[in-house]
Amino acid sequence: MTDGRFEEIRRESFRLYEEGRYAESLEQCRAAGTAASDPQLAILAARNLFKLGRFDEAEAYVRDLIQKMPDTSYLHSFLGQILEERGDDTAVSEHALAVLLDPTNQEALRSYATYMMSKGDHRMAVPALKKLAALTGREDDARCLIRALTASGQAADALSLFGRDVRRREDDLDHISALMGAGRYPEAAREAAAAYRSSGKLPFARIYLRARALKDPEAAAPEYKDYFSILKDPGIGLDYALLLRALGRPGEAMAVCRELLDSDQGVPDYAVRLLTCRLNADLSEKERASGCYDHLIRDALQNLDDPEFLTDLLSGYREFLLTHYPVRDAERRFLEMVSANPQVVCLLATARLYEDIGDLSEARSYSYRAYRSDFLLGGMAYARFLARQNEFRESEKVLLYVLNNAKRTREIETVAGLILDDQWKLYRRARLLERLVAILDQRISLLSSDGLEYLAVACLVSASSARREKDYLRCKEYCLRGLDAVPAFSTHIRPGDFLELIQGCKEEAVCDPPVMRTRGQAEEPGQEYTRAVREFMETCDDQERRILEYLLEHNEASEIELRRLLNTRRVVGIMNRIIQKAAASGIGIIEKRGVGEGGEIYAYIAG
Repeated sequence: MTDGRFEEIRRESFRLYEEGRYAESLEQCRAAGTAASDPQLAILAARNLFKLGRFDEAEAYVRDLIQKMPDTSYLHSFLGQILEERGDDTAVSEHALAVLLDPTNQEALRSYATYMMSKGDHRMAVPALKKLAALTGREDDARCLIRALTASGQAADALSLFGRDVRRREDDLDHISALMGAGRYPEAAREAAAAYRSSGKLPFARIYLRARALKDPEAAAPEYKDYFSILKDPGIGLDYALLLRALGRPGEAMAVCRELLDSDQGVPDYAVRLLTCRLNADLSEKERASGCYDHLIRDALQNLDDPEFLTDLLSGYREFLLTHYPVRDAERRFLEMVSANPQVVCLLATARLYEDIGDLSEARSYSYRAYRSDFLLGGMAYARFLARQNEFRESEKVLLYVLNNAKRTREIETVAGLILDDQWKLYRRARLLERLVAILDQRISLLSSDGLEYLAVACLVSASSARREKDYLRCKEYCLRGLDAVPAFSTHIRPGDFLELIQGCKEEAVCDPPVMRTRGQAEEPGQEYTRAVREFMETCDDQERRILEYLLEHNEASEIELRRLLNTRRVVGIMNRIIQKAAASGIGIIEKRGVGEGGEIYAYIAG
């Protein structure tokens, strides 16, 4: 192919991409790729695959490029987007690496912050958004920072940006939300009322009423009545009914709920129905409440996939039965409703019923069944049950199993929250705490701000224990690890906590050798790589191992050759899988070298 023809195909591939014709653009990229290796075309091919939803192939392309250009911020940011689409936890580490490689990369900063906010981790997004707002000077970036600050409990800092970096609007939801977050309810109420009058948007009316209720609940009730009678908004109606119940006026609250349930508008039906059940119980309408609960539970268990609501519903039902019926009658009624349902929520609710009535044998049985049904949710509940019975050794065993089998980072963070909860004091179990620190440390680049705090607190507890045992080297090591993990805007721990311990170690130790000493002689680079490849191959299946052994022997192979080797046409998928797995293990082992007559060409990368 002549240079002129190559450039023509190259331009055509970019034009097709801009027009949204991704499959055709991909064909052009691959056609040009047979003539010359061009990183921009490879990136464009990956972009086309991304747009086509072929994320595995796009990931393989980008990882192959990263092996050749490991310090390119753009590639790591793009890989983060691909992993994000696939629901892969490691997306956060790629977004973070993109920012570290180039702190001025605006796209990387924006992608990282957007990802963290989508996960509800606004604290981690704040530093990136501050940098982005400073770089761009754009109001939309400053407003993203304001929203992140408000959501992370720094509403006062968010308010300070108005007038300086951001102009206030007539109906400024960001400013009103920051006022609410800062506890300045009268100001928030005035602004929300003015915004509602000018825009007619219902969210402003709801915020106005909420702000009034937080400042003066009694005075807010008549206003709720006026707004609801005019607007008939379901959200305002539910807020009004909840306020009336909190004020001890269940009859009026019931009237509002009936009006909501009788209306033709789409309402938060399950929430209103649950409130109706509780209001009937408040009004001593025992049989009516029982009927409402029965009907709602049957409906919710059959049609609703919301464990949090179901837990709340069954908890309320259990309390209602134990309050209004004899114990055995309450037990019979509860089991009739939930015993036939195998959901872990039902098993745990039944276990709690038996625990409340003092039948610990049945409570243990149902808790254990929940654990076997769902090792995470059930396992944590079973561990809490065992801790309540002072069976801390068994609770530790359960949580060790849960920790070792949890796959997702957020699951591990949830378990960490239980272990470090001062109510249960499970962090006193040395083996459990040591395992928690090890697992969190392995995933440090994937942890949320909460996860980083858990790791820092666990290190602090471990360091304190080591100091009591006069193991000053171990104490200092935990302090340094924990100090490194403390996140920005930490709420439960501060760097000074570790410095105080380190100072104590230096004062108490007879001698004070540095804990950050040089470790033993490192392996030669070639030996280390060979060992890493050998360990990686042990994790591969038979097809993957045969391909790797063939490439180790021949250094390079085409797609056709590998098809003959495995007697399958699915070579591309297998190769993409090997590249992804190797990258996740921290090694580069295979790279693509264009397209030849025998299809894709794959080469073994010698360490």
